[in-house]
Amino acid sequence: MRILMVSPFYPPDFGGISDHVTKLVTLLSKNHEVKVITNTIRHGSNGSMSSPDIIRIPSITPPPFPYQTLTSFRIPLKVKPLNKVIREFQPDIIHAHGHHYPITWISARIAKSKNIPFIMTLHGLYALTSEPTFIEEFFNRTVFKQLLYMADCVIALTPTMASYVRKYNNNVQCCIIPNGVDLDSFQNNLHKKLEYRKKYNLGEDKIIVLYRGRFVDVKGFLELIYAIDALNKDEKLKSKVLFLLVGDGPLRKEAVKKLTKYNNCRIMNWTSRALLHELYIASDIFILPSKWYEAFPLVILEAMATGLYIVSSKRGSLPDILEGYERKRYLVEPSVFEIVRILTDIITNWNKCETRIIQNSYLKKFDWKNIITKLQNVYQQILSNKK
Repeated sequence: MRILMVSPFYPPDFGGISDHVTKLVTLLSKNHEVKVITNTIRHGSNGSMSSPDIIRIPSITPPPFPYQTLTSFRIPLKVKPLNKVIREFQPDIIHAHGHHYPITWISARIAKSKNIPFIMTLHGLYALTSEPTFIEEFFNRTVFKQLLYMADCVIALTPTMASYVRKYNNNVQCCIIPNGVDLDSFQNNLHKKLEYRKKYNLGEDKIIVLYRGRFVDVKGFLELIYAIDALNKDEKLKSKVLFLLVGDGPLRKEAVKKLTKYNNCRIMNWTSRALLHELYIASDIFILPSKWYEAFPLVILEAMATGLYIVSSKRGSLPDILEGYERKRYLVEPSVFEIVRILTDIITNWNKCETRIIQNSYLKKFDWKNIITKLQNVYQQILSNKK
């Protein structure tokens, strides 16, 4: 089978879509011929990083006005390269990722015009802000409805996302296939917790609270910074805990300014995916105080695969993902007060909740081996329907 993956993000991009598509390509390439079409990071910046199987379309990045998130919506400058790849590769299926991105819209139009099966995976609900907006609703009733009409199948990561799809087209074929995690890389190394703590100089006796993600406002990162600052005013609690913040983004300077004065705060750059499991295994608590209507953040899966105690907001699909996971506490709202309240309670009573429980029966449905089997079944079904 020849599969053309269309993604707005691909390494060296960081983030959920990039990670998801990279893993799909790696696994599908074992049995199929796969090519990737993606945007350049910025116009003229990484065209040289193209290869026969990764084609980068020259693109421009919109300015961050009136929404900071607009910088994610890279706009292809040319359609010809995409047409050329499709003409030469002759894919059996075009699989695009993210309904908000211009490269998806273009690929859908081309697929429709050439009668090529088109599959679209949703990776989010709202794209501009953490709340629905008039602009977003207008987009959904125009562009999104057209995309749903052109798609042979839509893949939703959670039931919440499937309901979102059916709100705008109740007739489109919609399959629920969750995001995936490589369970083996996490669970085969759980016994190395102290080894990893020594490797990263994290200390052996601290309760480690991990945040991994973009340092941006919509993830509740600013509230987390101020909450850590407030928690460290309590000397007894401060002596028990170490805060580990991994990632990057526009709020990095604020984090450095507020938190580097404390010896129990570590700010680290993105780590390679090959070493990622080490920081999770070294940690005890994972926190995601997101204001965003989250689709299916990989970080939650990674935290579950490690058996961490998870503190999370209830935005978007987060309750869907965490429904069968026992070691969790929800924030009533992603505020400084609520983060301080919940973390204080957990850390103070850590002896009651420190035992890790790996829920393999629940996690198995998120194993990449199962995800890829489900996806290939969808491909086969769509191809059969087209005959």
